Amino acid sequence: MKNIPDYRVDTGKIEYPLHEVLFMTLFALLKGNTTFKDIFAWMTFNKENEILKKIFEKEKVNVPSRSTLHALLINTDNNALEAVFREFFLEHILQKSIAVDGKWLRGSDVNGQYTQESHKAILNILDKDIKIVFAHKFLDKNKKSEIKALQEVLDDNFFSDDGQIFSFDALLTQSSILNTIDSQGNKYIAKFKDNQKNLKHKAIETIDAFQTPSDIYDDKEGYLSENNKRVTRTIEVYQNQNCNIVMHHETFDNIQSLIKVTKTLTSPITTECTQTVQYAMANFKTTAQDFHEKILQHWRVETYHYHLDMLLEEDQHIAYKEPFSIAILRSFAINLYQLFLNANKNKKVLLTGKTTMAEIKRNCLYRDDFTAELFEQKSII
Repeated sequence: MKNIPDYRVDTGKIEYPLHEVLFMTLFALLKGNTTFKDIFAWMTFNKENEILKKIFEKEKVNVPSRSTLHALLINTDNNALEAVFREFFLEHILQKSIAVDGKWLRGSDVNGQYTQESHKAILNILDKDIKIVFAHKFLDKNKKSEIKALQEVLDDNFFSDDGQIFSFDALLTQSSILNTIDSQGNKYIAKFKDNQKNLKHKAIETIDAFQTPSDIYDDKEGYLSENNKRVTRTIEVYQNQNCNIVMHHETFDNIQSLIKVTKTLTSPITTECTQTVQYAMANFKTTAQDFHEKILQHWRVETYHYHLDMLLEEDQHIAYKEPFSIAILRSFAINLYQLFLNANKNKKVLLTGKTTMAEIKRNCLYRDDFTAELFEQKSII
């Protein structure tokens, strides 16, 4: 973090080095302090914190005022902080199966203090195998800029590794995006949008022309949703056995698989069943069971967003202007929790109980040494 440029001009008079403020903010987030007020309070009461003094090699840690803390965070060079974030987690990622999804940042509320600011969102790029976000793209104006942001992701060699599998929501089912992924030798699983009537209709017609699926997988066990409904899925895959192309389309190249997903919700009380059907396409072939696993893996990015909201209360945090730096630091904290969970799941290593994301946060709250150790985790790839 020392490499992140400080926006303040007179660097000779700086009492609160930017890298120290950023690190203390991250440390405070790990310990469950989620608002500027809470972060500032934690800093104020930890001027004599032995771990911070050791890390900063100082006898006393200087803490900025609350307004200065706010000013520092909203003026931090987001791209420089993002570079630090990516470098730190690079050794941990597999980068073979990637989920991409955008999230609104409530901190850019246009009805707030900064009325000229547009809504902002952040595109999270998640390694589905180890469940951590390893990069972000910043979005302005509206969430439709996800399309442009993902195109920039694909043009960036940092994200391009032959054989990667990308998955994303229907908004990003764009011919330019899918054809770029295909031309790079990578793979995709793309949902059909309801407003893409011609594409979706042609896919359904093609599926109906098959007498039976090429392969089928019925997930009879399923899982329980948050409202205790049983969720099961039946995956039907349609592929041309004589060649790769299963459906020709004038704008989409190399459609090798069509996928029909029938999702069933069963009430535990009434046993009433509700079914929904979704369709997707892919530029590669595999089994129905493998497609099922890859489709479920995509929702890990939603689990990531859930942790941001539940553990770090991202949706409750109002920053108004330039909320990206604090968003990156929140991702940093969630990733450190997740890496510890990956290495210690089903192990009795926490005094407070089972190793879960919530218990990891609880241990951070009461143990500074444990919080510091999260930074020293080694890759388990």
